[in-house]
Amino acid sequence: MKKVPLLLLLSALFLSGCGVEDIKFNGESNNWRGEYNAYIDNSTENGEYVFVFKKAQEDQVVEDLKIVINNGEVVLNESEHKGRTIKIPSSCSGCAVTDTETSIQVTIEWGEGNEETFSIDPK
Repeated sequence: MKKVPLLLLLSALFLSGCGVEDIKFNGESNNWRGEYNAYIDNSTENGEYVFVFKKAQEDQVVEDLKIVINNGEVVLNESEHKGRTIKIPSSCSGCAVTDTETSIQVTIEWGEGNEETFSIDPK
């Protein structure tokens, strides 16, 4: 009789782990490389966007930086950003999680009049 509860507990633990999904998106433009990595568990998502300014030095200052993701779903504005890597955390609970079949649109503006739009695609 003790084997039945143990088997039920192990089955429940196995099935509860099946809802977790690891997603990855990648893409680039002439000057920028971007990625999004996240873990999705039902209606909870925890992730991070990472953008790398390909032509910058690690200690370079990027002025007037604006990153718009999915037409304003996520926006970053910085008057000055030091370094070539920009990280933007993203998390939500009870939300509509990222569609793993649809590309994420990114527009990055920096400096005086520089702008590039590109997509990061599911991998």
